[in-house]
Amino acid sequence: MRIFISLWILIVLFLYFPIKPSEGELTMSIEEIARKKAHHGSDGRFLNPWCKDCRKSFTDFLNWVIFSKNVYKEEKKKEVKFDVVTPDFSKLNEVSKDYVVWLGHSTVLMRIGGKFIITDPVLWDINFLLKRKTPFPIEPEKLPHVDYVLISHGHYDHLDTKSIKFLKERFNPYFISGPGYEDYFSSIGISKYIALDWWDEYKIGDIKITSLPVQHWSKRSLFDTDKMLWCSFLIEHGGIKYYWVGDSGYYEGYKEIGEKFGPIDVLFVPVGAYEPRWFMKTYHVNPEEALQVARDVRAKNFIPIHWGTFDLTDEPLWLPIKHLKEIYRDESNPKLRVLEHGGYFIPNL
Repeated sequence: MRIFISLWILIVLFLYFPIKPSEGELTMSIEEIARKKAHHGSDGRFLNPWCKDCRKSFTDFLNWVIFSKNVYKEEKKKEVKFDVVTPDFSKLNEVSKDYVVWLGHSTVLMRIGGKFIITDPVLWDINFLLKRKTPFPIEPEKLPHVDYVLISHGHYDHLDTKSIKFLKERFNPYFISGPGYEDYFSSIGISKYIALDWWDEYKIGDIKITSLPVQHWSKRSLFDTDKMLWCSFLIEHGGIKYYWVGDSGYYEGYKEIGEKFGPIDVLFVPVGAYEPRWFMKTYHVNPEEALQVARDVRAKNFIPIHWGTFDLTDEPLWLPIKHLKEIYRDESNPKLRVLEHGGYFIPNL
């Protein structure tokens, strides 16, 4: 039984972490890359054209999983709990037409222009191995009517089939992602699907959603590496810009995004799942890099996400937000808005 569980863990981890592909150097702007489809590989897979030799080998992966020493091993044995608040949507609707609620990990519920948009919904445990360390702040049945679902990429902690099916059956929303998800959505009976390649736009009345590049990758099975494109999304309405990054490593493209779309009123950037750096740096920002992203895009308000919910990497769950608070300086940075699980932020107050 122990051997079976160990093999199962190795398989799951293999699906979460990549082996080396062929990727090149950045020779054009990310907008040019997007418009020329330079991120579309000839083999039907997507890539980060600016990232040369940035992925680790399978040997590196095994070294991390099996042989490397976790310097936080003892710290991770300590129980940690984070405050969880149950959002009162009736009161929020009375206070403001537009607001955002962080529901844990990369799941954010936004009320924008009268529409409810949810990002990377993971409403329960991912599976029997990857369980929530902090509970979902509200019973999923008590969520307000969801109109649109944004998906950043295909990893299981961001694209959760149980949650997708629940939202489809309860609200029948539109699902928005990058290209490559057609077969997945079709397999679970979803036809209201909108594919946005990098730099594509979609309008919902006076709401505009733009898909923008990030540095990441995707995998759900042994044979579909990078066949689902990874994206971030800019949402604009009433002169306010929300920029949500579900998962990403740091890259220079954020400066270009800031130049072309900034300043950003409300920014969501991951701050957790980043250790060990020698293995995670390419695809997961740490708190310092997340803060740099906030500066690059000229964010006014920075809401850290992707922390305190699932234990995915070496660092203890409490470390990302603690370290972020330690390095943050209010006078030279965007306003840091650390939300509790279930906490809200109203941008126009």
